[in-house]
Amino acid sequence: MNNLNQQKKAILIVSYGASSLRTDNNFVMRLQKQLESAFQDYAVYPAIISHAQDKDSTVFPFLFHVLEQLHYNKITTLYILPTFLLPGHSFLKMQQTLADYQHLFHEINICTPLLATKECYESITSSLATLYPIHHNDEVIVFLGHGSSHSSSTYYNELETYFHKNHHINYFVLTLDFLSDIEDFIATLHKRDIKYIRLVPLLMLAGYHVFHDMAGKHQESLYSVLTIAGFKVDCVLSGLGNEPLIQQLFIEQLQIIIEQCTFAIVGK
Repeated sequence: MNNLNQQKKAILIVSYGASSLRTDNNFVMRLQKQLESAFQDYAVYPAIISHAQDKDSTVFPFLFHVLEQLHYNKITTLYILPTFLLPGHSFLKMQQTLADYQHLFHEINICTPLLATKECYESITSSLATLYPIHHNDEVIVFLGHGSSHSSSTYYNELETYFHKNHHINYFVLTLDFLSDIEDFIATLHKRDIKYIRLVPLLMLAGYHVFHDMAGKHQESLYSVLTIAGFKVDCVLSGLGNEPLIQQLFIEQLQIIIEQCTFAIVGK
């Protein structure tokens, strides 16, 4: 934070806690560079949500620290770009932190998480289908999301429904909390004579859930369960955050928010 300049507007890239980002923070740094190039009139900074297990962060500064420093450096307008796919618990925690510091700034604008923006479904599904194409009729792509006790988990079902309604019937979306009840899904695939499954993390980062719950060699992993069921299974072991097409979706989303705010000011 020592290189903060005197710009009045700043973009904050907000991610999960330090324990998650230790696995792979490269996508945040790449996204930061792209944003600095695309929005040259704005200062761009990464920040992370502080969770109970995050006693200290050597990766990126905590959000509340960044907000305090930006206020000290006379930043007045913030644009918040969360890298969360869903408006779940971490998104709500981010909102609460921003609300606590709202009085320090003239304006705080928050981008909606990608999967909570139905207008983005066309571009999201198109990008995912481009990144992970179907090569044969007996092949399916299974995206594995984290799942959530929060009501935001319904967005996973809506994403799968959008795939199927738009002729991508070989794309499915599962969540970690669905794995204990996967027999019906397996039966559906057998009825369709599916032979090959590619598992893809519907996660920004490839961490514990990817390497243990999805691709682990133990009997309870999704890879093992589907292999035992008779499918040939391949696993993608990188998060979506590393894909330029996905990074571009974040940039476009931020561009819309900035243009809307600029139009509102000009129109006054």
